[in-house]
Amino acid sequence: MIRICISGLSASGKTSLGHRLAKELNLMHITKASTQIYRKESANFKGDEKLAEMAVSKHARTFDKELIELASKNNCVVTTWLGPWIVKGPTVRVWLHADIDARAKRRAKELNIPVAKAKKMINQKDSLTIKGFKKVQGIDINDRSGFDLELNTERLSVEEMTAIISMLALSRANIKFR
Repeated sequence: MIRICISGLSASGKTSLGHRLAKELNLMHITKASTQIYRKESANFKGDEKLAEMAVSKHARTFDKELIELASKNNCVVTTWLGPWIVKGPTVRVWLHADIDARAKRRAKELNIPVAKAKKMINQKDSLTIKGFKKVQGIDINDRSGFDLELNTERLSVEEMTAIISMLALSRANIKFR
């Protein structure tokens, strides 16, 4: 089995890289922004933080369970914040890094908003997500000691990262690569 798990902060390039890797290696691409579930469910319970926290926790557990089940049965690329921590026995764990200014420029372009506004959005999302994962799942995403690779998405192209990760994954799976 090949299971590649990619994580990184907001706008670090997880989805773009995952899509390319899945296409290149003919793997299933599993991606779903669990943080969108947090925000959506929390919004449904405005004014009642206890109910919002219960909804977030319930949906986070459901999402995690679905992700684990899908990944356990398929050769795949998982591009979610928590994939590297919750998928059992991944072939390769990758952390994507880009500084806040680069990530803000990407998000600003994607949403057609000013960079300053994108930067503020990213900082808020990252902060809430990091705290939420620690509280709900007990996972500290700042601890990346279990990762195989950390790639700088400001310095490497999607094609270069795809080549690096593909070679490592295929080598570990004992599959001859081209």
